[in-house]
Amino acid sequence: MAPVADYPGVWGKATATIDWCEENYVVTEYVAEFWNTISNLAMIIPPILAGIKAYQEKLETRFVVSFLSILVVGIGSWCFHMTLLYEMQLFDELPMIWGSCIFVFDLFHSFTPPKYQNLPMILCLVLYSFIITAVYISIKNPIFHETAYAVLVFTLFFKSLDMLRRPNSSRALFFTALATYGTGFIIWNIDNFFCHNIREFRGTLTSPWRPLTQLHAWWHLLAGLGTYIHVLYSVQVRTSYLKWPGKVKTIMGIPYYHVSKKVETNGPVHKD
Repeated sequence: MAPVADYPGVWGKATATIDWCEENYVVTEYVAEFWNTISNLAMIIPPILAGIKAYQEKLETRFVVSFLSILVVGIGSWCFHMTLLYEMQLFDELPMIWGSCIFVFDLFHSFTPPKYQNLPMILCLVLYSFIITAVYISIKNPIFHETAYAVLVFTLFFKSLDMLRRPNSSRALFFTALATYGTGFIIWNIDNFFCHNIREFRGTLTSPWRPLTQLHAWWHLLAGLGTYIHVLYSVQVRTSYLKWPGKVKTIMGIPYYHVSKKVETNGPVHKD
């Protein structure tokens, strides 16, 4: 990764185990990685709006929690990249594990009766999150965290592929989420492996163009949007199963899943 603390800032010496490719405290002394920080708005604004809409339309509580989990990751990532402090790094990375477990829960409950809870699965997901949290805090190895997170991402990917065989599953939402997140992941790796080259190239550009080379910021934008759209996909699959007609709508240019009218199936459907 990049050298720690290229310029002094108000947060002092970086204590995080990772420092990304963006030069530190270049834009302002109050933000260590300016572009990596503000790019987290992609994980803050959309889930706030979608969470409010999900609550207003009385979607199952799990989806409100899912949007909130994206929001928590966005806030944690903002604090991490703003300060490069270890405590804020944990605030960023650990919610990624817990939030992804919530997404796994959503997918595996897509075709269950209303209010049904798979208690063994809940126990396993909570246990997985606790174990990863405890081990990661103990060993402080980013590769361990990335591997644990990758296990959950691949679980979501293969389960989502399986769900495409079901009628009324939106291929458009799934493949949009996959392409968006996948592109972000490729960019994330380029930023990690070719940081020196990227910094040299950035230095040849005039100021207005330099932010475009902040590839980790692009990762935030694309991964955040891809994750958000995947939750919309999960909402779409679930509401289709419950026979609640709905469609993707936008508010201020941000997509969300609107349920137009709920139809009772096997008795009244309530929030879980």
